[in-house]
Amino acid sequence: MKQSGGAGILIKECADAAYRAEKADYIVEGTVEKVESRWNQERTSIFTYTDLRIEKYVKGAPFVGNELQIVTPGGTVGEISQWVEDQPIFHEGKKVRIYFEEVNGEFFIVCARFGVEER
Repeated sequence: MKQSGGAGILIKECADAAYRAEKADYIVEGTVEKVESRWNQERTSIFTYTDLRIEKYVKGAPFVGNELQIVTPGGTVGEISQWVEDQPIFHEGKKVRIYFEEVNGEFFIVCARFGVEER
């Protein structure tokens, strides 16, 4: 699962839960099980890998295994941090609701940080 950026132009619409629900192909609720940040292969960017255990499907067909990994740009590796504006930050043990859309077989969080709600 990839994370999209560019939500800055949609701030007004993205603040509306009804808009996010309409735009999303999938809405899931679950628990963040693991969060790990790593360098990319070229060591030019940090990405955070978040493992989510899905406990409820609000919209959309179930995923195999009821688990997914979300990849977001930014994170901290050692003493180096990269922060990417408007990207969600996940915390282990937190319960979340996430709004996804599918584009050409890839999944993106709707409205970046607005598409992730803590439960």
